[in-house]
Amino acid sequence: MTVTDWQTIEAPDEGCANRFPLSVAGACDEGFVVRFHSGLFAYINRCPHNGSPLDWVPERFFSEDGELLVCQTHGALFAPGSGACLAGPCPRGLSVLPLREEGGRLYVPAGIDNPTG
Repeated sequence: MTVTDWQTIEAPDEGCANRFPLSVAGACDEGFVVRFHSGLFAYINRCPHNGSPLDWVPERFFSEDGELLVCQTHGALFAPGSGACLAGPCPRGLSVLPLREEGGRLYVPAGIDNPTG
């Protein structure tokens, strides 16, 4: 994966997520960042099973107990810290996106080429 541009977003609170616009190989898409056990993790907002966004309700990605990411279409479960598929019809994990924190700001990709799962 090659990041073609970066953008800043607000970091989410613990157990929450923030979505952001993302260009994937020139096509409009979306990414999201979660804060889980004090760590920040970013993914493309697409279920590897059928390509649907994980959240039906905007920015609601976590299971009721706050321990897993849930695809709201078919209930696939993913590890928040790695994106690994833990259960459900997902053939692989979520596509991980790089992120960085500098000077109190959170930077996420605005565009990527060659995404991988």
